Amino acid sequence: MESAMRQLAPRLRPKNGVRRLPPAPHMTLQGDLSTLDFAGLFQNLESAQKSGLLSVQTSGQGETSLYFHQGKLALIAYPGRPELAEILVASGAVSARELEVAKKRKKSSKRPLTEVLTAMKVVEEGQLARVAASRLTGEACELINTGGGAFVFTEGPIPRGIFDPEERALGITLPAGPLLLEAARRSDHWQMIRERVPSDSTHYVIARKPRTPSEPSQAQVLEQMLPLLDGSRSVTEIVAAFPHRRFEAYQVLADLAEAQAIRLASATEMNKLIQELSRHDRERAMTLLERGLAANPRNLNLLCTKALLAEELGQLEQASEALKVAVHLQLESGAKADARKGLDRLKELGPEDPFVWERSLELALQEGRSEDALEDAGQLVELYSGPGLFKKAAGVLEKMVELSDGAWEHVKALAHARADAGEREAAVEGLEEYGATELAKENYVFAHKVYAEILALDPESESARETIAEIKSGELARKKAMWRKIKARAVLGLCAVGALCALFYEILARRAFVAAQLEVTQRGLIESGRYAQALEVYAQLQAEYPWATVSLYDVRRQIAELEAKLETAGRTRQTP
Repeated sequence: MESAMRQLAPRLRPKNGVRRLPPAPHMTLQGDLSTLDFAGLFQNLESAQKSGLLSVQTSGQGETSLYFHQGKLALIAYPGRPELAEILVASGAVSARELEVAKKRKKSSKRPLTEVLTAMKVVEEGQLARVAASRLTGEACELINTGGGAFVFTEGPIPRGIFDPEERALGITLPAGPLLLEAARRSDHWQMIRERVPSDSTHYVIARKPRTPSEPSQAQVLEQMLPLLDGSRSVTEIVAAFPHRRFEAYQVLADLAEAQAIRLASATEMNKLIQELSRHDRERAMTLLERGLAANPRNLNLLCTKALLAEELGQLEQASEALKVAVHLQLESGAKADARKGLDRLKELGPEDPFVWERSLELALQEGRSEDALEDAGQLVELYSGPGLFKKAAGVLEKMVELSDGAWEHVKALAHARADAGEREAAVEGLEEYGATELAKENYVFAHKVYAEILALDPESESARETIAEIKSGELARKKAMWRKIKARAVLGLCAVGALCALFYEILARRAFVAAQLEVTQRGLIESGRYAQALEVYAQLQAEYPWATVSLYDVRRQIAELEAKLETAGRTRQTP
């Protein structure tokens, strides 16, 4: 032990971020891998042939435990690590049925499960060792390439309750040199893999038949992988089918992507798979659906499928949210009939959700469906009034008043909503306008109701009180009757004045016509054939009194006769 510690001493100085604890029954080292990497640590333990537990803090995984036997890696444990038995089934080394039988025999024989399996001749011991060693190598390479934080190495035997007893029974050990070389090789390949397979959440399908790899192990992985590439599994799920050969699985996927033998599953293909899967496994279908929507959040088919599937699973809130987005997209694309069906379903799923009734009201107004709009608006008013959203309720009621051509129940509800929202003056003003309209129609009984409502909202309104008193006493009706008489007499007076003005106008026109005839006669314009000058006299008269009856009849006839004589005289002069 002391000679081994002297060999490690040059590597364990404080400047390397590692400090040696005081001598103890078992040697303990601790430090941080930010200053001493895994390669240096593994080589130190191998050169000193140390046996003990290495605990490493890893990002996103918690603590990873590694046991070294004489400097070689023997065991790994971390939270959530599957047991060897699960890996054997996943790798196809044994079947689930064979494993179940082996577990029963193990209980009676008290032998390790691996011995029971080999005794059953289900699997050879060498195959068990290869599967376990392959997984141990892959996990160690991932840990080395990922890096870690603080570490503690405690020399001693294998601690109980940490490592898989079945793996421990196989006695596998991995020397540091080949392990570090393999980790370096995989690190170089990971960049290429990520260029070709950039995301583990991606879903792939076969695009064309791939070539079989020349490497037998990769050919075996490809053969097992092809049935999984149906679009229903993510890269993570596909690789999980090869727990002991994860890196090889990634390599095969990267080669398939580079050869364009696989392609991304389309939203349509995923939707079809989800619908088929939902018939027998709704939970799995929903998981796949969420992944599809993560890549295609505005795909209408996926959203509609989610709404239906979530409703079947009893997840009504998720169903409503998906259907809301679907309705929004349908309205954007002009598919109003589909949007209307979606809104009707949303009303059933969430009748207390204002969003649904708001969109339904907007659509009904756009399509001119007044009755539906009034129904939706009425529901909205109830939803807004419940939590005290009176301003919003008033806004909806204004639309209802407009749609119903001023129906009293809506006008009354609008006034109360405004008053509840603190807009009492606006409420009273609206009722006063409505009441004034009814008074103008002399609908005194109904007007009384309107002004009574004003008093209910504003008990100090003197104008409303006076109006009600006048309605009750009949004074308002008498005033209206008096005003009607006044208006009637005024109209008659205006008519009489108009008639006198018309008569005076007609007399003046008649006198002017007589004067025009006298002038034409005295000057002998017609007898001497001077028709144009006579025509000019009558035309001037017509211009001065265009609306007189003498102009409309007598003067117009004289002008027509003169124009005819003028035309005849013109033709006579042209004849030789």
